[in-house]
Amino acid sequence: MTWIGIIAVMLSPLIAVLISDRLEKMREKRRDKVQLFSTLMATRHLPFNFEAVRAQNMIDTVFYNCPDVTRLWREYFEMLSNQGLNNELGWKQRNKKNLEMLQKMGAVLGYGNALSHLDIDRVYYPEGIANQIVRSELIANELLRVLQASAGLSMSPKQEETDTADCDG
Repeated sequence: MTWIGIIAVMLSPLIAVLISDRLEKMREKRRDKVQLFSTLMATRHLPFNFEAVRAQNMIDTVFYNCPDVTRLWREYFEMLSNQGLNNELGWKQRNKKNLEMLQKMGAVLGYGNALSHLDIDRVYYPEGIANQIVRSELIANELLRVLQASAGLSMSPKQEETDTADCDG
């Protein structure tokens, strides 16, 4: 065997491990991007729920090497922080920017033209869920009102009366 052959035999396991490790890191990064994208797609009709906010806060780290995505996220974030957009037109502008960001994420993940802005904008949101959220909010508000109104009430424990008829004395 030649020296080159001996070196190749000795280094090939190391090279295989390095390649395997690199491939696993790439798969993990893609898995993180897909998970974040899936969460944002699943919650795009309720962008202010806990899951959506958690996912939004991870965009900069998960898509750190995708400047178009992070730029769109910063623009969307600025729109979310702008109190002047708390009106119907502002909500539409925010939604448009969010959909643009989601479409760019989809393109980065390889969905390309398979996901159009129309696909991303199409959301299934049953009326029953909307009604349930409104009812839960009404119940919570009413409970809070009752608890706040009862803060001034004084409560004292009830003292039990003792029956002294059975006592000898």
